[in-house]
Amino acid sequence: MACSVNEENKAVIKRDWYQSQTHVIINILGKHSSKEDCFITFDKDELTVQAKFATGQPYTLNLKLSKQIIPELSSYKFLSSKLEVFLAKTVAERWDVLEKAVVKTSQSSTGQGRNWDKLVRDMTKDEDDSDVNTLFKKIYSEGNDEVRKAMNKSFMESGGTVLSTNWEDVCKDKVEIKPPEGMEWKKWDE
Repeated sequence: MACSVNEENKAVIKRDWYQSQTHVIINILGKHSSKEDCFITFDKDELTVQAKFATGQPYTLNLKLSKQIIPELSSYKFLSSKLEVFLAKTVAERWDVLEKAVVKTSQSSTGQGRNWDKLVRDMTKDEDDSDVNTLFKKIYSEGNDEVRKAMNKSFMESGGTVLSTNWEDVCKDKVEIKPPEGMEWKKWDE
């Protein structure tokens, strides 16, 4: 039975991603039926996932990745509550976005106006604060005592402007307040 992507993904399936120095990790949240009903294909710049959830609903995900991966070193972990996909980076660098931006030329050729606000929202919808918070929670929970001490000390002493995991640097002195470029730090009662 062939289903369109819209028919297959009619239920809301949550997906998030975060990254380490060597991998991009994608979580597809939901109770899956079985490992046998899950097919994943890794290509150097594409990921395809076909799975079935416990409800019987099929799920298809096809991502054109923003950077290249090493398919032979990529893997996945099948859990009852989620599917975790590990994409091995070819270069140990930070990915700003997971997917390549798809440019549609038909709209500009028809002379219709473009909704720039919608375009920005669509491009940044996977990059909200929850992804960053998830990453920080993971680093904190999986880190050793020194990592947790460094994170707590740097965050508290800098007024929330610095978050470090390096205890050797943080323990030497008080962590300076470093507001984002173009901003200045003021106490709340000033």
